[in-house]
Amino acid sequence: MNKHTQPGLVSFDASSVNCRRQLILPQGIRLAEYQNGNERLYYQNEQSHTFSLYLQGGFQTIRTDEKSPNGAPGHFCLMPEGAYSAWDVGPTQRFLHLYFDDHYIRRLALATFDLDPRLINLPELTFCHDPALEALARHSIAGWDWQGTDCELALEQAVQLLLVNLIKQQGLIKHDSDRLKGGLAPAINKRVCDYIQAHLHRPVSLSELAAVAELSEYHFCRMFKTSLAETPQQYITRLRVERVQTLLQQQANATETRQNMADMALTCGFSSQSHMGRAFKKQTGITPGHYLRSLAL
Repeated sequence: MNKHTQPGLVSFDASSVNCRRQLILPQGIRLAEYQNGNERLYYQNEQSHTFSLYLQGGFQTIRTDEKSPNGAPGHFCLMPEGAYSAWDVGPTQRFLHLYFDDHYIRRLALATFDLDPRLINLPELTFCHDPALEALARHSIAGWDWQGTDCELALEQAVQLLLVNLIKQQGLIKHDSDRLKGGLAPAINKRVCDYIQAHLHRPVSLSELAAVAELSEYHFCRMFKTSLAETPQQYITRLRVERVQTLLQQQANATETRQNMADMALTCGFSSQSHMGRAFKKQTGITPGHYLRSLAL
């Protein structure tokens, strides 16, 4: 419990909150829809960042550990990992929680904005309103049947779009890039990434990449993760899965004979079809075969 916790409060997890539904998506993303009302509680999530949007009610809900406006449908809060907040919850309200980890938001910033991951800054935000974010959260995420067939890919894309808009609209990018230290120099970063792209079809060792960067393996690993928000192995696996997705998309549109999955696995640098399948499902939430069938719908 946080040292500033007010007497008489219960934690969010120990409160009378009712979880109406939840869904775990790939890459550490979790969605949950809750309902509660008429209680005093505190919220402190130590495992991830939380984006929370009120779907219904909340007019009489206030934050009690600091001054803030009242809640309302369509208003959202952003609670970074470890942040503490205390609440007087009014009559019945329904709200969406999107949980995501630090590595995910930083990788997303790098992929979307070609931005050094360390420039992402997540402040606490309480009862803000943005029509675009509300529409994405309410209609593209909360409005979906989370148990429906082939919903996970669409939900993951909606989550990415929501977080990209959150970064752009809420000023979550620091502008003191000159103070950043560590990480790979831009020229070395490009050289290593180009090398990986050119050799995705075969095993690539850590010592090989460290030699390309002209660094020790220890320092290369640390600096690579600082610059790219994932380890070399995570980065290589992600690119290989993305290459599989590209080949499957090409196959879905092809009229000629399709490449079998075993050959595709070897083409993309996986040791076997089962190895490819495990990595693909971990990253996308579905198997390669399921993904191929979804392209034909």
